[in-house]
Amino acid sequence: MTLHLCLSSPFTMKLPHVFLALLCFLVSCTVVVILTLQNRQTVEYGERMAVKAWKSNEYTSTLEVEYWNGTGEQQLGTDEKEVDKGIWPYFGADLPTNRSKLQICTKSVQHFVFINIHKTGSTTLCVMLYRFGYVHGLNFVLPQARTPDNVGWPHYLRAQDYLPLKGGYHFDVLVDHTVYHRRIIDNLMPADTAYIAMLRYPLHHLESVFSSYKVPRQLKLNTKNPLEAFLRNPETYHRKDYIRTKLSSGQKPYSLTRNFMAYDLGYPSGLAEDMEMAQAYVKRLDRELDLVLILEYLDESLVLLKRTMCWSIRDILYDTFNTAMRYRYAMDLTPEMDLNYKQWSKVDYLLYDHFNNTLWKKISQEGDDFRQEVANFVSVNSRVKSFCKKKNKDDHIVIPASKWNTEELTVNQTFCHLLKTARMFFYKAILERQSSKQL
Repeated sequence: MTLHLCLSSPFTMKLPHVFLALLCFLVSCTVVVILTLQNRQTVEYGERMAVKAWKSNEYTSTLEVEYWNGTGEQQLGTDEKEVDKGIWPYFGADLPTNRSKLQICTKSVQHFVFINIHKTGSTTLCVMLYRFGYVHGLNFVLPQARTPDNVGWPHYLRAQDYLPLKGGYHFDVLVDHTVYHRRIIDNLMPADTAYIAMLRYPLHHLESVFSSYKVPRQLKLNTKNPLEAFLRNPETYHRKDYIRTKLSSGQKPYSLTRNFMAYDLGYPSGLAEDMEMAQAYVKRLDRELDLVLILEYLDESLVLLKRTMCWSIRDILYDTFNTAMRYRYAMDLTPEMDLNYKQWSKVDYLLYDHFNNTLWKKISQEGDDFRQEVANFVSVNSRVKSFCKKKNKDDHIVIPASKWNTEELTVNQTFCHLLKTARMFFYKAILERQSSKQL
């Protein structure tokens, strides 16, 4: 349109073609720059208003229609803080869910979402949940083939990120990597869906991240103990990681080395130092999530999951997946490193401390036989894994019924195959099974 107006102007019609082309080009560039700046101001204004509304926990239709589209006429107060560029605009519009949390189950819960947080031992739990859904014939939110273990990550989930189902079918399970956004996921899942997640002690989590994603190589940490070197001055290396991530993928920046667990749970990287916001968000997650497991207490967490979901001992038996035999780098951990990281990754520590305490509070309410059930589960799981190492197809073992499992459990090589099946094989099998239900 701009080019057309330029060419049709009476003034420009008299100019030589070279000067005419140059003039039109300059006019077009000027218009693009002006429109870009206006759009940028609109987005930044929307971000600030969204965070302001989220902090006050208020929401009206005008927030979404007017402020979100940048057409609102109200002005920011003088005490309003500038929002870091790392914040995602949708954070402020993500409302607390109106759904009640899972209370006391009366039958096996078969609608659930697992917020799959990177490097928390989540692959082991993800495979266990894939097995549960496969055995019970449940419908999964499956990633598109181009990203077979990410459902939209590192963005919030979008329609193009998963394989939709035909009318008359609904999703039962979501377990692959996605950034937690309760409103979006609620719109996809049944009303009685349970939400679970798993966390890991932050310093151990960072150690795993360093090794799995080869962080020392990316940040050129050529020292004997790269993790120790990083934690002596994390800000310097963080800038490199922050910029590299942004430029290499063109996506909103996130950090592998700072509040990475919080990021997966939907907390914006740009609010790393805002502890008021962090505390409010942790309280909100506490209201929204039915159970947060802790890797350091996996067996206790799984028994609590079994009780929370009315599952059987068969459902929570597990083998260990994606465990490195050894880390690529020498990273001896020290109390000083832990203290340094706690100062650097405050939100992850806040999350872990809160939900670790919450786990044990829930366990304390489970009765005197809880520890006995954990001991029984550890024994049964160990016995099953030992049996499954054998190759005799005709052999089997029987686990007698007990106080915590009313039916005896028969374990044969068919079950062993399921126990040892990796996530990708479950994905392919379920993808094929759901093909007739997909659009």
